[in-house]
Amino acid sequence: MIQKAAEAYEQVYGTAPVYKREGGSIPIVSDFNQVLNSPVVLMGFGLPDENLHAPNEHFNLENFDKGILTICSFLGLI
Repeated sequence: MIQKAAEAYEQVYGTAPVYKREGGSIPIVSDFNQVLNSPVVLMGFGLPDENLHAPNEHFNLENFDKGILTICSFLGLI
């Protein structure tokens, strides 16, 4: 599923994604995997300069639009 997600990112953004080991934990994800017996793919679209969870956080509308397109592409690939 991760490979399909990477394909979707590449289709929409025109470049292969770079895998970075960062981010917080979301405990419910392992429960989704165990209870639903289905793989879970978390796809992020925010950029570091958008100040996630800060008082001045924002989300670039281009990434919002491309995020929707990427998810649609991903769903079409699986």
